[in-house]
Amino acid sequence: MATTERNPKANTFPSNDPITTLRGSIAAGNDINASDITSLIGLINNWLGHFHTYDDFWQIPTYGNNGDRTTYVEDKNAVAIGGSVTGVTAGDIISAAKHNEMRTSVAALGSHFHSIDDH
Repeated sequence: MATTERNPKANTFPSNDPITTLRGSIAAGNDINASDITSLIGLINNWLGHFHTYDDFWQIPTYGNNGDRTTYVEDKNAVAIGGSVTGVTAGDIISAAKHNEMRTSVAALGSHFHSIDDH
């Protein structure tokens, strides 16, 4: 199956506002609390759940020179990446496995794509 890359007209990419707070909390010499990791995980999960809106032209006036010669367009949403990182609670040990789970999820965002179900 062939794919065509399209530019979205809008997206639901979440706010990056928590990053400033996290930079202050997760710094050399500071204690890192479960709430800090939970905030970071929430940010990652919001990025994983973003999607894009695109225009779906379902009739172009010149197509086949028939129809009512009106262009019809509707918004459709591309599928979100999916998946999520599991949270932590106070007293949990933040293991290498948890770090790897977060790292793998963030790395997937660098080369991700969204499927468009056009029917």
